Amino acid sequence: MTNKELTALCKEKGIKGYSSKNKAVLVDMLSNSDKPVSAPKIEETEDTYTKDRDDFATKNVSQSMSLSKRLTQMNSDGRKLNDDSSSSESILSEAMIDIIAYTKEKLATIGGTITHKKQMSLYECQQYFHKVGGPIPNKINKSVCMKPDGGIIIATINNIQYPIMIVEDKVQGTNDNLHEQKKKRQATGNAIERGAKNIRGAEMIFSEMNIFPYVLFASGCDFHHTETISKRIEMMNMGFPNHYIEINPNKTSEIISNIDEIISLININKCCGKSISSVFVKAHKWDEMRHGSSMWKKNEIVKICYKVIDLVVDELTKVLQKQDT
Repeated sequence: MTNKELTALCKEKGIKGYSSKNKAVLVDMLSNSDKPVSAPKIEETEDTYTKDRDDFATKNVSQSMSLSKRLTQMNSDGRKLNDDSSSSESILSEAMIDIIAYTKEKLATIGGTITHKKQMSLYECQQYFHKVGGPIPNKINKSVCMKPDGGIIIATINNIQYPIMIVEDKVQGTNDNLHEQKKKRQATGNAIERGAKNIRGAEMIFSEMNIFPYVLFASGCDFHHTETISKRIEMMNMGFPNHYIEINPNKTSEIISNIDEIISLININKCCGKSISSVFVKAHKWDEMRHGSSMWKKNEIVKICYKVIDLVVDELTKVLQKQDT
């Protein structure tokens, strides 16, 4: 098949983009299917394994078709891919306004100021870690960043910078929506596991300190105790249990008392030299309550973060006192 013929066939099938590197795969695929597909893209790099290229392309096509199917279904349900993230990020953004104002007041009592960063590059993370023996910072890494949902708060005291809090917010689970629409339940997702990258970046930032004020808010039916997703968080958090609040139709009035209880248990100190995240999970069962029922509210996020900041300021006060002696 000539390139001209292939171009015409791609146009007929609704395919956008193909390259000579995957032409054979694309021709074979089109010859055996009447369904619209997306052309697999294989970038030629030094790390590309030539012998696995065909298998890799076929796998990418399968994943693309699966994603396309899910997006089409979501659209038919009146939902968008970022519906949950947009809503939770909006709540978190509003909460961060109060949290930042509170932090400024607390730092002022010990002679400090703060900066709120939306992102931090791998190069900056390396700069912190290098002080305690980490690798030499590579300027190439300035273009690689971590972007925690609530950003990174940095304190400056006596011209020394101290990271004092990182906040994340993750919502996961759509089976409650599917249940309400009397549709088949799907497998739980893995979005929360992608947060592990930011946790490792945060470990570099806090490498000089004895605390790890990394706060993660997780919500949604996927995190209910009857699922395994919340246990994956514990796996990446050195086995420490999550601060868990379960929402059900009969116990919505107990949320405030539950939050007060978990606030009393917050511990931002490292354990055995390991950085332990403060993870707060709020979940409902997929077949008991509507989608969004367990999403964190602004006042709840603010209350928890205030406590974390109080603990951080207490630690910084001890550090400053040692410096004065």
